[in-house]
Amino acid sequence: MNFDLQGVMVTGSAGGLGRAVALGLAAHGVSTICVDANHGGLAQTAKEVEALGARCLPVAADLASEASIASVFQQAGDSGIALDGIVTCAGITNKTRVLDLTVSEWDRVMNINLRGTFLCVQQALRTMIPHKRGRIVTVASDTAKRGAGRLSTSAYGASKGGVVTLTRSLARELAVHRGAIRVNCLCPGPIWTDMHLGMTEQERQTVENSVLMGRFARPEEIAAGVLFLLSDEASFVYGETLMVDGGVVLD
Repeated sequence: MNFDLQGVMVTGSAGGLGRAVALGLAAHGVSTICVDANHGGLAQTAKEVEALGARCLPVAADLASEASIASVFQQAGDSGIALDGIVTCAGITNKTRVLDLTVSEWDRVMNINLRGTFLCVQQALRTMIPHKRGRIVTVASDTAKRGAGRLSTSAYGASKGGVVTLTRSLARELAVHRGAIRVNCLCPGPIWTDMHLGMTEQERQTVENSVLMGRFARPEEIAAGVLFLLSDEASFVYGETLMVDGGVVLD
């Protein structure tokens, strides 16, 4: 794949999918601004990116905070890395069913998964529109298409459904730029990351049984889809929702 990109911001990049995306970009010589609340994980991502010969600016931030996100973009601007791409991998899940779900828990899921995506994309567009170039990839979930899964809940599914709709709406709004700024969404199925290490064997089997391919994805497999959407090869892919889910939605 070819990338006409100088710098890409990747949120949620202290591990899992976000780290895999940053490393994939680094392998093609693209600099990254890696953003997460996890300081230690960010440091490790930066170390691995730089080992591949690419530049990385790690920035710790609260992705539910407008002020914190504004600070991230200020630091990115001060770094000298030209920001012409963004991937919004940051997100949290929850297991509380609707009757026990508190407003504060609902708000936290929405604030990070949906509000945080909106705020990051809004800030990125303030740079991309004047320069008339940009690549935006939002990350939702298979639950955006099928509703809450066996181990996820309505709050998570609603937040990811909102990301899909936000992306499609952005594509229509940005159409005036005739593809100079491309926006797409990727919906992954279950990914095996550190957040799943505490799962019971029964929980793991429940998830794997929901996937027609019978297993979790590796972060690198999902990152490949993100990299495609960022690449020159996806030059005519616009406003799309790409499913990389091992057949979950077909179940």
